Amino acid sequence: MTTRLLQDYIKVYENFLDKDFCSEVIDTLEKNKWSTHQFYKARTNSYESSDTELQVSMSCDSIAQQKLINDKIWFAIEKYVLKDFEEFAEHFPGWDGYSPIRFNKYEENTEMHLHSDLVRGLFTGERRGIPLLSVVGLLNDNYEGGEFIMWRDTKIELPTGSIMIFPSNFLYPHQVTPIMKGVRYSYVSWVW
Repeated sequence: MTTRLLQDYIKVYENFLDKDFCSEVIDTLEKNKWSTHQFYKARTNSYESSDTELQVSMSCDSIAQQKLINDKIWFAIEKYVLKDFEEFAEHFPGWDGYSPIRFNKYEENTEMHLHSDLVRGLFTGERRGIPLLSVVGLLNDNYEGGEFIMWRDTKIELPTGSIMIFPSNFLYPHQVTPIMKGVRYSYVSWVW
């Protein structure tokens, strides 16, 4: 039996998206309508936000760009589940789908507070499920600050065009540190 550590289940795939394509997506996103991110608090059945919260958008003005990213995510999930962790394949019957991507925009002095991706209300409509994996993609890296930190002390390097996949549970608390200069663009999706 293979002994693994928690960090072994975090996979970063570099060059997932071409850098020129990422720049085109950012150009499109700069015209987007954004709203302040909110965390759902299950204990109080409420949503919370802070003064330093990032901005989010569920759409991109270019449907073709958004569709290309959504379609490519399937291949990253497949690599993660069927190649990188094939020894567990008999215990992982597959996935039913993944959420449409949500874009994240971090301007100066904004951040993503420490949290775990136990997104309970994400799949409560016709498509139901509990997130199994979190998918995070980075569209640029020309900013200061904005580091992706796992477990309060482990920095995960994400260059432009990379995508990261990790389990969506309480064992993987993570955050994005405040942006000091520039704007950070990323996207997320959850697999169930």
